[in-house]
Amino acid sequence: MNDFSDVKDTFSDLVSNRRMPHAVLIEGGTQEKRQNAAKFLAMYAVCSSDTRPCGVCKNCIKAKNMGHSDIYTPKLSGKTNIISVEAVRELIKDASIIPNDADTKVFILYDTDKCMPEISQNAFLKILEEPPQSTLFILTAESKKKMLSTILSRVQVFTLKNEKAFDEQASTLALEIVEGILSLNEHKLLLATAKLNNRVVFKDTLNVVSEYLRQGLSQSVGNNLQSDTAKAIAKKLTRQRIIGLIELSSKAIIRADRNVNMALLTTWLCGEYRRISWQR
Repeated sequence: MNDFSDVKDTFSDLVSNRRMPHAVLIEGGTQEKRQNAAKFLAMYAVCSSDTRPCGVCKNCIKAKNMGHSDIYTPKLSGKTNIISVEAVRELIKDASIIPNDADTKVFILYDTDKCMPEISQNAFLKILEEPPQSTLFILTAESKKKMLSTILSRVQVFTLKNEKAFDEQASTLALEIVEGILSLNEHKLLLATAKLNNRVVFKDTLNVVSEYLRQGLSQSVGNNLQSDTAKAIAKKLTRQRIIGLIELSSKAIIRADRNVNMALLTTWLCGEYRRISWQR
């Protein structure tokens, strides 16, 4: 299993459920892991095989060597090596042209939290609001905190594991929340989410919840993770519901960064977790 198998499984399931994202942000992990995950998704997007990415078709080989005509990376400019507004405008212009050899045109923007100033992010936002057909934008960042909230609300966020272990408190609370999601007792989930009483605990815990859910998604597609929690998630929830819960967790973390009322946020989160888990 590679270091970004959860990204692979979540992305594959989004595609199989006809929910192919037009833009993704890969954050966390090391720079090498982020770059490898971005290249993997680029290969996935341009692969011509039914089993993506096959790694052996012409498109995959070109993508692996970063020599595919439909995979574009904007050039950095200036002394500080930034993605300028001019580069973004050129990207937008190129995105309007249909792909040459693949079904999808891919744009990879590396280290956007460091190389993409706010003025460039605002320029880029225009194409995210009305993305062209058959186009995938892949952004990477050490942390999404420096990205505009308007961009974060329009991308699918994938968080890679860091080298350090999860905080013990966050891991304990996350497990309680997952158990509450899977339980028939709504009060159990309410008690668990009520413990998310500050923003740091809230965000750290939901990152761990997302990790548990991704493991459950991996379990549901046949990856034996040897985790009782992952097996319980895969057994009790459909893939579509797991994906919905992952997306909800990402949205909740973004809302926490906007300084909303934490009591209202946790109440909303609890209700949404229940709605997705038990909707008919």
